[in-house]
Amino acid sequence: MKIWGSSGQRIKFTDEGGLAVQYYNKTGTASIKGYCVTADGTTKDAVKLVPVQEPSCIGVFLDSGVPDGEFAWVVVSGRAYAYFWDSTVMGYLARTGLTADTGETAGMAMSEAVPTSPFDVDKHFCEIGHCLETRTGAGLALVNLHFN
Repeated sequence: MKIWGSSGQRIKFTDEGGLAVQYYNKTGTASIKGYCVTADGTTKDAVKLVPVQEPSCIGVFLDSGVPDGEFAWVVVSGRAYAYFWDSTVMGYLARTGLTADTGETAGMAMSEAVPTSPFDVDKHFCEIGHCLETRTGAGLALVNLHFN
């Protein structure tokens, strides 16, 4: 029997305050910390980068450098660092990209104040959480993850 708060072989709490589980990295390359991932449709128990225009993020890579085909830790809830293609603002929403954005890249997130229309159609389902810090330019920023 597992005791609440303990970690198992493929689940753990991170130092940042997130809940991470292991999935096979099937991105075709080594993992990059903070990149957004989704369930892979061809390999059981695996993740791939979230494609632009797909509202299907399930978490972010905890670490960089895990080779393709190996188990990688993916933070699925709580606090985690997400990789943004541009600046972030504390309190803004964090979401994956749409083709209407500028600079959108598969696996990367963006920071946005109150999303513009059609929020209820596209952007709401791309939301991955809320920014907990401000940063200038591309890179990692702390996010409280949640998925719609």
